[in-house]
Amino acid sequence: MRISSLINTLLVTCMLGITGCSQSLNAPVKYFQFNQKITPSARTSDNTDVQLRILTVNLRGALNNRGIALEVDNNQVTSANYHLWSEAPDIMLTASALQTLFTQLDTWMVVKGLPVITDTDQQDFYEIEYEIHHFNGDNAGNADISGLWRLYHTTFKNGRTLKEIHYFSELTPLIDDDYKGLVETLEKTWLAVNLNVAEQLKTMQIKVTTP
Repeated sequence: MRISSLINTLLVTCMLGITGCSQSLNAPVKYFQFNQKITPSARTSDNTDVQLRILTVNLRGALNNRGIALEVDNNQVTSANYHLWSEAPDIMLTASALQTLFTQLDTWMVVKGLPVITDTDQQDFYEIEYEIHHFNGDNAGNADISGLWRLYHTTFKNGRTLKEIHYFSELTPLIDDDYKGLVETLEKTWLAVNLNVAEQLKTMQIKVTTP
């Protein structure tokens, strides 16, 4: 079903007061995921300057449901019953961000968030934390991803400090007006968010490596 048609159906259903305000289709469940390609690569601590740990992405409320989210109006979001993510969105977005930042930041050791290691030389690292407020299709035919990311720096001497906060809001017109198009556009939009993050970190890298 087309996204625009589905949203109109949901609006009518909700105005009629039908319980659940949800799509009721006799249709098989379809599963979706990002199709980000993995490029073979390797990195060692000897040829990197900084360690960056990516914390699991935090999505607000129902956005982390397996049902793909659609904005019905300014104050209502619904989750699909038959069009589901193949894994929890927070895990999918974290893996995608890790891959993009690893590829873009060739002098950073980019890893998934790890427990603090007790060796003194492992106590200097950065952490990036994403907080996602919108991760859905909207009622104007766009994929909407917005939120913020925080950068923390931990040192053996000073402990953990908050270095930067960046808010972002990305609206991308749907590639196609259906769930497949929405998923493809959300992936494209999340990639754009993380490419921008990488550029911000490259700028900060100058501060880190300059004596």
